Amino acid sequence: MSVTESTRAEVVGEGITTVDVPPNAMFKLYYADRRAPSSRLRATETVMDVLITLTHPVKSVWPIFKDFDLWMNRFGYYWDGVPANNEIHIVSLVNKAGANDYKYGKEGAQPRYIVRKVIPEQLIYFDALPGPLVGIDGTWTGRTVVSLREESGQTKISFLMEHTMYSETASLDVLRSELKQASVNVIAFWRDYFVPDLNAAIESRLGGSSKEHR
Repeated sequence: MSVTESTRAEVVGEGITTVDVPPNAMFKLYYADRRAPSSRLRATETVMDVLITLTHPVKSVWPIFKDFDLWMNRFGYYWDGVPANNEIHIVSLVNKAGANDYKYGKEGAQPRYIVRKVIPEQLIYFDALPGPLVGIDGTWTGRTVVSLREESGQTKISFLMEHTMYSETASLDVLRSELKQASVNVIAFWRDYFVPDLNAAIESRLGGSSKEHR
């Protein structure tokens, strides 16, 4: 018996939302309730893809881009080990006290990540070890896949992040609300800090300017 396209593929989540961040970035994200590993758990997830175009070849961009501290520090994020240099190691992300009002990663609850795979100039893949939700009885996990490719002398970056929140006691409505607020915050600090600071780091070292992603 043949398998039809409708039975083989299923749409995930509520549909994709796109947010433009001029001059050279775009966010694509969706939310979805998901099946948890235990019948007692409720779970919901978001997937966000940050797409950035830089007007330089990958070989030139990679040494600057891979040092996340260069373009995340102003927001308050500090890595105890750059993921791109720590394949098969655990690294921690510190959210510096007083630097911002984002509630995750503070007061000793820094997320810890296992760096699974690094292919220089092409790929960084890391998983977050489970961490506690803030103000809710539950945990969160995450996976990040960063890919780079070159197109007509420009670097196309995809920073794909999946985050899932689990709880035995909180309702799905509570988890959805927490996840959506966290996503609003993530979009804000990527838009206001990470993307412009990455652009500035690239331009200060390589020259040129950012270009529309379209």
